[in-house]
Amino acid sequence: MKRGKGYNYAMSLILVFIACSVLYCGCNKDDDDDSTSKLEYTNPDNWVSLPSPGKDVDVFYVYPTVSSNITGAMDITNNEERALALGIFKSQASVFEAEANVFAPYYRQMSTNVDMTGVALATDTKEFKQGAVDVEDAFEYYIQNLNTDRPFIIAGHSQGSMALIELIKTRFGGDAELRNRMVAAYLLGYSVTDADLSASSLTFAQNATDVGVVVAYNTQSVTSAGGPMLLPGAHCINPLNWRTDDLYADSTINLGAVFFNDATGEFIREVENYCGAQIKTSTGGLMTTIPAEDVETLEFGPYAEGVYHRYDYAFWYRNLQKNVGDRIDAYLAKN
Repeated sequence: MKRGKGYNYAMSLILVFIACSVLYCGCNKDDDDDSTSKLEYTNPDNWVSLPSPGKDVDVFYVYPTVSSNITGAMDITNNEERALALGIFKSQASVFEAEANVFAPYYRQMSTNVDMTGVALATDTKEFKQGAVDVEDAFEYYIQNLNTDRPFIIAGHSQGSMALIELIKTRFGGDAELRNRMVAAYLLGYSVTDADLSASSLTFAQNATDVGVVVAYNTQSVTSAGGPMLLPGAHCINPLNWRTDDLYADSTINLGAVFFNDATGEFIREVENYCGAQIKTSTGGLMTTIPAEDVETLEFGPYAEGVYHRYDYAFWYRNLQKNVGDRIDAYLAKN
């Protein structure tokens, strides 16, 4: 089963990782070439999803890399790039839609053609800094104008998760009221470290129903050394048994892997009991063994063997979906 060509973030971001070992950021070259101009999140066109709230809890979701814009930054006015963001939103954010109102901004993310000349890390680039500002500005607008004091989840994947890691470090550490309203942060496909948790005054999840916590993991094969998203000191929780030790979770408790064409959001197939999972405690990687035919047919990008980054949502989709409901129920019961 082949993925849509538009979902190219894993394929192309490897170039950035080779250069700097760090993924993340976003920027767009505006028509007047003013890369410091702010996006107006009062404008509905700057939102992938802007729902009329009908549920008790919100999700603020940030999409992964979809842009290969030659300028080095996503053009959020470009219809093709907007469609790619919408496609991955449908694929990933659908995990949350049964339980919450899902808000998702467009942001001027780093494209796969970012210029790394003269910088050591992607986080040193102006694209990174502008992308971080966009996500923070969107979140501030959401909190001040759209959230109306409802409990909320923040969620992302890959570059989106890295943007949210920056957000929790800069915004949550000094705001106990904001932390108390956060049900959980699902920061999948990147590494959350002790330093990130300390700066944000948040803790890492330890079970299926603790709240106000961070959830993170990076999926790989049993034999894989892990990809560039898996950094030293990464925390990991198993999305099947919701433990942080190395107890193996059998495929029989995998409620269903769900595969989409991530470029369009089109559903492709669902497989119950797809794969099991076990944490490699020495690295923080989430190990799994997938069906042999999928090893041959799924598109993984040019990472080292067994890096299943693209499928951090797909392989564990139904368990994630259930966990969102369980954490929301636990939060509402507690509060």
